[in-house]
Amino acid sequence: MKFKKFTIFNSKPAPGQEAEEIEVLFNLDHIISIKPIRISRSDKLLNGFWIRTTNGKKYRAAKIPDELLSVIGEKYQGAVNMTADSDDQPFQ
Repeated sequence: MKFKKFTIFNSKPAPGQEAEEIEVLFNLDHIISIKPIRISRSDKLLNGFWIRTTNGKKYRAAKIPDELLSVIGEKYQGAVNMTADSDDQPFQ
């Protein structure tokens, strides 16, 4: 078994609250897929990851281990750079 530390968002925050970040250990042998996603927060937009496990559960992660990040690409982790006038720009 290969355990690595991930930082995920709790799945069901209380009404009116944002999901908090929680550090958990996942067995890498039980991860089916890791997909880059965008996660919206009230104050920012984050690059994150959608993790699927063999038991059918899905998790939104803010951080994944460096060994996996190097395979997926470091550009997919951290905050998204948004300019103040990005709503006025055409979609490309």
